[in-house]
Amino acid sequence: MKLNRFTCLCLLGIACISTSNANDFEAALSSETAQFTFRSDSSMIGWGGSDLAIGLFYNDEDDFIGQVGLLQMRQASEEAPLTFGVGVKGYLGTLDDIDQDVLAFGIGGEIRYTIPGTMPMAVYLRAYLAPEITSFSDTEEVLDYQIGFQIEALPQTIAFVGIRHLEFETDDEGDYEADDDNVHFGVRLTF
Repeated sequence: MKLNRFTCLCLLGIACISTSNANDFEAALSSETAQFTFRSDSSMIGWGGSDLAIGLFYNDEDDFIGQVGLLQMRQASEEAPLTFGVGVKGYLGTLDDIDQDVLAFGIGGEIRYTIPGTMPMAVYLRAYLAPEITSFSDTEEVLDYQIGFQIEALPQTIAFVGIRHLEFETDDEGDYEADDDNVHFGVRLTF
């Protein structure tokens, strides 16, 4: 019952996103996990200039984690292909396998090196940490990082491959890895 309520709330939140404001939809899949993310400019919430991301992560252990994040990042250029970004990210969900709830707010960022060309490519490291002071419910800490490579396959389509590690430290069960360095493949569609 708890899972059904959470799933309905996530789907309702995603449905509330206006397609006229949405910039892209991203799907990242591995053999054990799936992550679906909608991204838009943060002007949709009255504060422009950042990327607003709303996502849903789930795995084969029936863990469901909703995520909301803001990331401020400078655009890469030919003169400055190395870019840095900083942001915040919230996690809300349930770890069904160990019967623990997640509520945490983390800070982090992204380092990206863009390789210019006819088909622009980039390598990136994205990481977030929610320490004990900003972790609530059954959560003590969240560590979330991704290392990846992307290529612009078509003008509005980016394909990527990467490794993701998503770990929760919980009150009762200790460290729990919801995504344990799985290789994922994905696509980002801009519209």
